[in-house]
Amino acid sequence: MSTLRLAIAAGLAMALACYDGWAQSQRTVKFVIPFPPGGAADIVARLVAEQFGRRPGLATTVESRPGAGSVIGTEAVSRAAPDGSTLLLPANSFVINAIVRKLTYDPFSFEPICVLVRSPHVLTVNSASPYHTLADLLAAARAQPGALSNASVGPATAQHIAFEMLKRAAKVDSSRFPATHRPSMRCLAGMSRR
Repeated sequence: MSTLRLAIAAGLAMALACYDGWAQSQRTVKFVIPFPPGGAADIVARLVAEQFGRRPGLATTVESRPGAGSVIGTEAVSRAAPDGSTLLLPANSFVINAIVRKLTYDPFSFEPICVLVRSPHVLTVNSASPYHTLADLLAAARAQPGALSNASVGPATAQHIAFEMLKRAAKVDSSRFPATHRPSMRCLAGMSRR
């Protein structure tokens, strides 16, 4: 069993032990992912929903509500009945959005249950790229200011902020294009970003 599956299983065992009341009647729990389907958050949500669904009398659904740096999905959960049947699987953008955007919901009105996953940010390039190390990439960015581009799922997301911090620390410039998971993967595969 992978470390990810083991961590999720342990977190779920603790969460389910706290929610014995869920088993008292037939009930559906909806997991809302504020990101596009097919990404890491979607995979984690489906693994969690599968484990929850093993509980007698408990059905699960997974709903992807991407957009606005995760605000759209988060807003949907904020408007749901506060009965524990709609759960949000947020990321770092949950905290960041409260600082950089005007929100229609109060981030302090959410109740954290557990940390499911810790994942690192990974910088990747197409394998046919001439850049094989971070030093190669930064040297090219210095030689051609603004010519290279990077993708992140939205402004003010953790990925966007991390790359801006790298640019500032390395004293380089590049352009950012907002991308969903599919266009980002197309670029890595050497295809057009459109």
